[in-house]
Amino acid sequence: MFLGFSIAGLAPATLLVLAGMYVRARQADEKLARRWLFFLFSVLVLLYGTQFLILRWEMYEVGEFLQPALVGTLVALFIHLGATPDLWSRETIWMTFSTTLVVVTLMVYWWKEAGDPLFVLISVITALAWQAWEWRGRRRWLAYLALLLLLLMVCGWTLNPYLMLMSRPKWLYDSILIVNLFVWPIVAVVLVARLVYTSIANARPSNWLATVIRLAVAVLLLLVIGDQIVTETVWVRAEDSLSVIPIILFIVATAAAMLLAWAVTGWRRLAALGFVLLVTLTVSYASNLGWRLSPTFSTEARAEKIERAIHRYYERQGHYPSRLANLMPFYLWRIPQPMIFRDQTWCYEGGDDYYRLGYVHQPGFGWHDISIRIHDAVGEPPEPSWHCNDALEKAKSQSPW
Repeated sequence: MFLGFSIAGLAPATLLVLAGMYVRARQADEKLARRWLFFLFSVLVLLYGTQFLILRWEMYEVGEFLQPALVGTLVALFIHLGATPDLWSRETIWMTFSTTLVVVTLMVYWWKEAGDPLFVLISVITALAWQAWEWRGRRRWLAYLALLLLLLMVCGWTLNPYLMLMSRPKWLYDSILIVNLFVWPIVAVVLVARLVYTSIANARPSNWLATVIRLAVAVLLLLVIGDQIVTETVWVRAEDSLSVIPIILFIVATAAAMLLAWAVTGWRRLAALGFVLLVTLTVSYASNLGWRLSPTFSTEARAEKIERAIHRYYERQGHYPSRLANLMPFYLWRIPQPMIFRDQTWCYEGGDDYYRLGYVHQPGFGWHDISIRIHDAVGEPPEPSWHCNDALEKAKSQSPW
C-alpha cells in the first residue's frame, strides 16, 4: 500500500520537476527570479484548484497522490521568497506581495475546508531545514543552536523516554513527543538530502574524503530514521493506532528531491531520483519490519537484555542494582522501555541478594486481562507489595473496557 502510494505520488512530482527544469534552463537574466516565482505560483493555483475539486467530488484517494507535489512546490516557493531579495525591490514587490497573499489565502481556505494544517507545517519545517544550510553569520549559529537542542531532545528520548516524559506537564510531554516523532524525522530527511547535494554540487568532488564522510553520515541518518519507524510501528500495534510517519517522510523526501533536481544540472539530477527511492525503500522496509514484531515479543526481548545486564552487574559489584538507572552506561547504554503502555516503565526493585523485574502486561489492545508479568526474579524481596501494583491499577483505570 505504501509503495503503491509512493509510485503514484512520484508521477505528478516528476512532471513538475521536468517543467521546472525547462523554466530554469532558459537564459538566466534579471527576469529569472520573477519567472520562477510565476511558475511556482501557477503550479500552486493549479494544484490547490484540483484539490478543491477532488474534495468536492469526494475522490480523496486521488487527492493524496498530489500531496507530495503540492508540498514540494510550497517548499520551493517559501525558499524562493526568503532567499531572493530582488523579489522585494520596489519594481517587483507588488507582484511578490500579491502572489504571497493569494497563496496564503489558498492555504487558509484549504485548512478550513480540509481541517488539516499538517502539510503546511511540513512545508514550513522542510523549507527552514533546507535553507538553514545556507545561512551565514548569526543566523548560522542560530541554526546550530536549534539543531543542538533538537539532538539533545532526541538523545534524551532515546536514552530514557520514561525519565524525560513522566512527572512532566502535559504540554511538555506533547512537545517532546511532537519533536521526536514529527520534527526530527523531517529534519533528518532534509539533512540527508543536503548532504547528498553538497557531495554532488561539483562535477568532480575536490575532497573525496569529505564526500565519503558526508555520504556515510547520510546513511547513518537513514538507519536512525529506519530504527525510529520500526519502534513507532510496534507502538502502533500496541495501541491499535495509526502512524503517518512513513507518508510524511515520503512527502518530505519527494519535496527535497524536487529541490535537489532543480539545484543541480546534467546527470547529477539522477541523484535526486536515487535519493527519494532510497528513502522510500528504507521507510517501507522499516515499516514492514515493525508490523512483523509484536509488542509482547519486543518487550520480552528488551527484558532479556536488561536481565543479562543485571547479572553482569551482580558479577562485578557483588550485589544487584537498586534501580535500573545504575546499569547505565557501563552495562547498558540505554534502558529500553516495555512496549505495552507508552506511559509505563519497568517494574523493578533490587537489593544485595534479590531483585525482580516485570512489567504491566496486556495480551493485545482491548483485552480485559491486564496483569503484572514477572520476567525474572532472584531471592525474596523484603516486602511483597511494590510500586508495580500502583502501575497496574493505573493501567486498569485508563482502560476503556
